[in-house]
Amino acid sequence: MKKLLALSFAAAILTFTASAQTERNTEGKAKMERHNGKHEKGKMLKELNLSKEQKAELKVQHQDMKAKREALKAQDNLSVKEMREKQQALKAEQKSKMESLLTAEQKTKMAEMKKQKMAERGEKKMERSRRQN
Repeated sequence: MKKLLALSFAAAILTFTASAQTERNTEGKAKMERHNGKHEKGKMLKELNLSKEQKAELKVQHQDMKAKREALKAQDNLSVKEMREKQQALKAEQKSKMESLLTAEQKTKMAEMKKQKMAERGEKKMERSRRQN
């Protein structure tokens, strides 16, 4: 009886360990998907077919924003709320500069790609919730 109980306990532990391992793997995949989202911006910009002038201006804007973000991070006297507000203001400024750089056709194409990406995110979210249930 004791051997049977010990064997069933060992089997339960092995089963639990195996299921925990698969959960960890799926979490890693989700993190990789979020990380890969950073590279999708570059893909989106390629699909917009920017001219050389637009690319050069975009690079200057990116460097300017990077310097502003670094200067903001260096400010130690800001509260978390103030820091967040200033970061949001920088993001809005960057967005408006980017949009002013694009032609009407490029803006339309970008809006379509954003809608498609949002739809894909919704589908992925639904799929994840189905897997959890």
